[in-house]
Amino acid sequence: SEGEERTLKQYWYTSWPDQKTPDKAPPLLELVREVEEVRKQAPPSSGPVIVHCSAGIGRTGCFIATSILCQQLSNEGVVDILKTTSQLRLD
Repeated sequence: SEGEERTLKQYWYTSWPDQKTPDKAPPLLELVREVEEVRKQAPPSSGPVIVHCSAGIGRTGCFIATSILCQQLSNEGVVDILKTTSQLRLD
């Protein structure tokens, strides 16, 4: 509505070329961890985390899958890459 104000936190990860793998895994994993920490601390009314790359398919999906798999590893001690990837493709 008119006059409504929102605060936005944006991350711009530049070490991941389009259609390639990231240069190094640790900085990507640190970004995943930081985004998750901010998400946990945000009030429910703040809305969802939005992820997007230039094309919106490759790196976006990989970042989301990496985030989910890191949460799985933390919660369960194991990851199921095939199940997670299959579920993301259904969603």
